[in-house]
Amino acid sequence: MSSDSSDVDSGFHFIWDIENIDICFYEQRITSPTFVANNLNQTEWCMSLHPSIEENKFMLALTRTDSGNGTESISIDFAVSVSTSDGIQKVLNEEKAEFQKGSTSICYWIYGSPEVLHGEDLTVFCHMQQNEKETFPHVRCLARTVIGKEERYGVWKVKSFKYLSPGVRKKFTLCSTAKQSPHIEVSGSLSKRSRLFHIELQVAHDKPIFIFGKISLLTANGELKWPTTGSFTFDSSTSSQTYKFPLILKHGYLAPAFVCPRFRYLLPQGALTLLCEFNISTGMQYSEIIESNHLTQYYRELTHRRISRSKSEELPLDTEDEDTDDTEHISVNSDANSSTPQTLKEDLKKFYKQKKHCDITLKAGNKSFPAHRSILCSRSSVFSSMFDHDMKETIKKEVDIVDMDADTLDRFLLFLYSETLEDLQWNRATKLLYAANKYQVESLKKECSSFLMSHLTASNVCEALVLADLYQDDQLTAKCQDFILENASEIFSSREWEIFTVANPLLSTKMLQRYFSLKK
Repeated sequence: MSSDSSDVDSGFHFIWDIENIDICFYEQRITSPTFVANNLNQTEWCMSLHPSIEENKFMLALTRTDSGNGTESISIDFAVSVSTSDGIQKVLNEEKAEFQKGSTSICYWIYGSPEVLHGEDLTVFCHMQQNEKETFPHVRCLARTVIGKEERYGVWKVKSFKYLSPGVRKKFTLCSTAKQSPHIEVSGSLSKRSRLFHIELQVAHDKPIFIFGKISLLTANGELKWPTTGSFTFDSSTSSQTYKFPLILKHGYLAPAFVCPRFRYLLPQGALTLLCEFNISTGMQYSEIIESNHLTQYYRELTHRRISRSKSEELPLDTEDEDTDDTEHISVNSDANSSTPQTLKEDLKKFYKQKKHCDITLKAGNKSFPAHRSILCSRSSVFSSMFDHDMKETIKKEVDIVDMDADTLDRFLLFLYSETLEDLQWNRATKLLYAANKYQVESLKKECSSFLMSHLTASNVCEALVLADLYQDDQLTAKCQDFILENASEIFSSREWEIFTVANPLLSTKMLQRYFSLKK
């Protein structure tokens, strides 16, 4: 039994996406929404992650939660795996277990520290079925949990660092633009004996806070040197805790007594310049089930196909001749003709998955994606222009995609090959919309824009309006404006609208002008 059972048409398949997993380490437990396995005797379940920063590992648990009427005990075969946003997947185990009402949990350990999971999302796959028999009908449930985080960036300049005296403490405060969010106090001083510059972190807080930070030396030529990360848990036992940051700088190396040109770039104008990057946990934002799918793999693929609007495929109207053979109204090109063994779309999808005869490699992060220039050029004028010139990408046969994560690049390439969008969600659609605009793939623009328009909510419509304005998508703009006008009282009083108006004053002003013009 495969743990990633997206192509399995039996049993219950639970997929749990956890966004911002890197910032969850101060949480005692992260719980998925409760889900009902209709094809497993209507039993109720949930999954949970229990971070433990001291041991650098997670505990992953599957729990049966129902305690009322129903089956007292149920025997389940299940397989669990996890994957990160960079495409790395780990199969944890396949188990057989008997679950009692409201008590039994099966646990796995996932090893990983904040440094390892920095900037990543985590997806948990759990496939369940009764015993070794096929469990029908097949059900697939997709859930999403979002861990809130605030990202803060700042440049700390320690002036005249070359002449800094031991014991003199230099301070830098990294403030938040959010109301009632704690400030991060960064300080540093030279030790008297070793003359090492030690950095400390302090946060004034009244509740548990987890911070993941990175500090790098910024040189005169704009390069980052010695990037160092650290993670810190500020508990609620005291409002004043101080941690030493792992980046320790040697004063004599940065500012040697003798004048040497090769050391000048380390202290631009005599100042120690440090780039500070911090992620601060803000707690679990929401956890929800976003898809309940009772389709087998074949029918799931049908739902992703582009629907043809040709007249030959429209539903025929009733005519006076009721005895007309209905088969006359069926298009010869209809997708309903399942006798066709394979389509071009399926062939190209398999061609991409097999990675054969590739002549170019695209890289995102630390993951590589072999591809075919001819297909990339035929689908994107940007790729075509890139490979038509003697650019470094053409010579090296390697392209670094620096503004896409591995998961987005993989989905982007799959679409270029086969017009396929699998398990599309809001955050994936926004990332793919960016890729579609950058590489001028019109069909992907339409697909992503259409998805956003059909999934607007009070909490995401402001983000969609910003994207529509950025990419000059008139149809998405109109849809967002109509949605805001229809839900004006809820949206105008929301925290999302408050943030939106500060960041986008012109857009918000236009929206309010339209609102009040219609009220007249």
